[in-house]
Amino acid sequence: MNAILIVNPVSGRTMITEYIDDILSILKKKGVSVTTLMTRRKDDAKHYAREYGENVELIVCCGGDGTLGEVVNGVVPLQNRPAIGYIPTGTTNDFSKNMGLSSDILMSIIDLNHGVVQELDVGRFNSKYFIYVASFGLFAESSYATPRNLKQRFGHLAYVITGTKELVSLKSYRVRLTDDKGNTYEDDYIYGSVSNSTSIGGLLRFDEELVDLQDGLHEVVLIRRPKNLFEFNDAVRAVLSGKYDSELITVFSTSAVKLECEEPIDWSLDGEHERTDKPVTITNVHRAIRLVFPKSVDISHKKTETY
Repeated sequence: MNAILIVNPVSGRTMITEYIDDILSILKKKGVSVTTLMTRRKDDAKHYAREYGENVELIVCCGGDGTLGEVVNGVVPLQNRPAIGYIPTGTTNDFSKNMGLSSDILMSIIDLNHGVVQELDVGRFNSKYFIYVASFGLFAESSYATPRNLKQRFGHLAYVITGTKELVSLKSYRVRLTDDKGNTYEDDYIYGSVSNSTSIGGLLRFDEELVDLQDGLHEVVLIRRPKNLFEFNDAVRAVLSGKYDSELITVFSTSAVKLECEEPIDWSLDGEHERTDKPVTITNVHRAIRLVFPKSVDISHKKTETY
């Protein structure tokens, strides 16, 4: 078996280069021939995955959610998609936490050795792909606007600190959204997200009965602009409780949405900034990637073969 090891040496606070020999040793014992590639600039991981992906059975990604997102953008367009192993070394590692992957480097290496491959839906945002969430508005900007030194010092708390500042202005967008059944939603929204996850940034959580990571559907959340403090507090209560029973909040599942806005919107795609002044079409790409999960995590209730 052939594999490539893509390493972002400056991701987060961990010196992943100290663990490369351990990763190579584990893969060698499994009979895997590995080529190691270091990223030096943005999109290197995507280009490596696109260039080598057709000729390997496994890509091991060492980096944060942004690095993994680049790998996914390189892999999804391929006709023959390799499995992806993820060793998270970012600051917050939201994706790994949401999916039940270990944030400990050594445990991630062990899971890579004994892991099971499972298929996972991803999203297509116009011509780009995201793994678990595309969002705009309140708290969305925090994921890419928070200074790196603040992220490194305080981790996930840094996002909350930055997000709290946004409460003062409550920026809203006049948005018209159309789902796959032709239903339309138009209002002034302070937040919107399209996701395939039971949790978004540790702030929004969904019942596991609602979210199926392999059903070809995304969950959409829209929060209208509150007109007074009572409405605002009610929306906060609904979000914190996870019930989303406020009249300001709309939640539904769909395979595709089209979103139109008269002004440019700053989006967060898995924490990476994307600004657009064009209509956005987001579609679910059904079972687009094959990801190595620990044996203890079963997202489908029917595990697939080991790699």
